[in-house]
Amino acid sequence: MQYRYLLVVSALSLAFPMAASAAVYTTQTGQTRFVLDESNGKPIVEYVTRIQGRDWIGSANVSGVPVPESAVSRYQGTFRDIRSGGGAEQVCTGTIDILNNRPSQTFSVTWKVTGGKACPAIGQTTTLRLADALPRPDARGDFTPAIVNQWNGGTQSTTWRSWRVVSADGFLNCRATPNGALRKTYKTGTPITAYRDRSGLAMTTSNGVPWLRTSDNCLVRANSRYIQPTNLF
Repeated sequence: MQYRYLLVVSALSLAFPMAASAAVYTTQTGQTRFVLDESNGKPIVEYVTRIQGRDWIGSANVSGVPVPESAVSRYQGTFRDIRSGGGAEQVCTGTIDILNNRPSQTFSVTWKVTGGKACPAIGQTTTLRLADALPRPDARGDFTPAIVNQWNGGTQSTTWRSWRVVSADGFLNCRATPNGALRKTYKTGTPITAYRDRSGLAMTTSNGVPWLRTSDNCLVRANSRYIQPTNLF
């Protein structure tokens, strides 16, 4: 069994002043998702990695000083990962180092495993380079529910939250229903946020065409001609 380090992020809390309160990152394969959230003044980190059909779910207690977008932010602390599913409990613990180098456009996380319970990776140090976990449109340019309802990487799908209007017309209509009555108009460049309810889902499909419900409780066409996801929350 090879454990390259199951713990590659899906953190829910990293702060980027002047930019965002949280951002989501992933490995190239999508096997690991990492989010860092600083919206409450202290970074909160949670992550999940799927290894051989099992999820390793982790969290970290970190501290650091975020800096403007043009520079480098670093957070350090300790982590704890638990393997989900049946069987004997497995827990890994150690130190974590998170580095966001904006000038070189790199985001990396290093785990040094020092202990745990039945942990298969004690003594190992692993560094992963992660990229923005932005949804990519399909061949038609559509952001379908299958593409968008996955950002958190956990057991419950959640619609990607942060978007920006890119309509070439200079505006984008937001409607009460798909192709229905006009409720609001957004200017090109306006940031919009997906609607949040208990389900966490904000996508609607009408006649095979996807629509995104925004925080203004109206619908916009979920197509790359009109909106693009951003990694800012």
